[in-house]
Formats: sequence, structure tokens, C-alpha cells
Amino acid sequence: MKCQKCEKEFEEKDLQISHDIPKYLGGTDLDGRHWLCKNCHDKYESTILIYYLSIIEEEFLEEDKITLMKEISKLSKPIKSNFRKIAKQVKEEFFNG
Repeated sequence: MKCQKCEKEFEEKDLQISHDIPKYLGGTDLDGRHWLCKNCHDKYESTILIYYLSIIEEEFLEEDKITLMKEISKLSKPIKSNFRKIAKQVKEEFFNG
């Protein structure tokens, strides 16, 4: 199978399902998903966080990614809806740009 971003060939076990709206933001399969290699999946999730943090003028450290995603998942629905908008924008740019 191919990664749907970098288009490199991988065994199916080496690809990950990436939700277009990450699950920690309340995303579901209905929002869309892609098969990505670990590297592209990490880049996609990091890009969403970087976009948001640039809006609030905070720095992003890769080692803080998991902690940040857990904290975001605890936020109220109205705040997460802003993240969902960002994720949709990132999806368009990431896969079509």
C-alpha cells in the first residue's frame, strides 16, 4: 500500500489511519481519513498544532506534542471547534498543496 501523502510503498502494517480531524479534537471516520506512514502522520498532527499555536503566539516543542494533544482533548466543545476549523484548513493544504 502507498502512503496517501508521500506516496511511498509500505506494508499495510506500517501505515496508520490518520483522521482528517484528529480524534483528540472529536474527529470521527465521517470527517474523512487517510492511510499515512508514521512520518507523514506525525507531520500532519504537528502541522495542526503548529497552526493553532502560531495563532496564539506560543512555541511548539515536538517533545510536548502528546501532552498538548491530551490537554486539547479536555477543552470545551466551542474551543475545540476552532481547532476543527484549523484541522480542515491543514487537511486541504497538506493533501492538496
